[in-house]
Amino acid sequence: MNAGRFAGQLALVTGGASGIGAEVMRQLEAGGAEAIAADIKIPSNRIRQVDVRDRASVTALIAGLPRAPDILITCAGGALRRKALEVDEEMLNESLQLNLGGFWRCTQEAAKRAISENKPMAVVHVASSLHRGPAPELSHFSAAKGASVSMMRCLAQELAPHRIRVNAVIPGPIETPATTPIWDNRPGYRDTLRAAVPLARIGTPTDVVPAILWLASQEAGWVTGSLLTVDGGLDVAP
Repeated sequence: MNAGRFAGQLALVTGGASGIGAEVMRQLEAGGAEAIAADIKIPSNRIRQVDVRDRASVTALIAGLPRAPDILITCAGGALRRKALEVDEEMLNESLQLNLGGFWRCTQEAAKRAISENKPMAVVHVASSLHRGPAPELSHFSAAKGASVSMMRCLAQELAPHRIRVNAVIPGPIETPATTPIWDNRPGYRDTLRAAVPLARIGTPTDVVPAILWLASQEAGWVTGSLLTVDGGLDVAP
């Protein structure tokens, strides 16, 4: 990476404490950005606490930044597994509030501040290859991520006149601290995943982050409303 690729830019990464978000943070900082991680985990000198499901929490996060972010990366998300007929109202709502609402709230609040300061901004939402469905035991997650992709396209259209670009990356199966214990408890599941992926391996955060950073960079300055799929070929698997 060019050491000065993001020099002078303020970047906010939700879900930045681990997994894809943590790798985004590392590479943004390597590129010269002032990167701020926000996560529901206990805050530290490097992490600001936020609950993206809560409007007041998101509003306070954006208001507490030194200026409007040049870059917003929304990585916060996830869901517990549950068979579709066992998903209850609470679980569906929780998934929607986190995986759709979190992206929506953060983008709204950051865009309002960027507009008020007359600044351009690049937003990159980390969605999921499961957004298309079917997704066994993750119907609630799939539906929320699908809705987030639709929301991304709507925001991209409405915010373009304000020089705010909004795009999404679609990762396939990625080994992270969140997925590892789940897969460890499902004997043979990794082999099933590898067999489904044409490039015959499970992805890592370092496979996905270059795509995220490209969409966030000036190199993609004429790109908005787009989905960039990084899934080892899963989308074209027979």
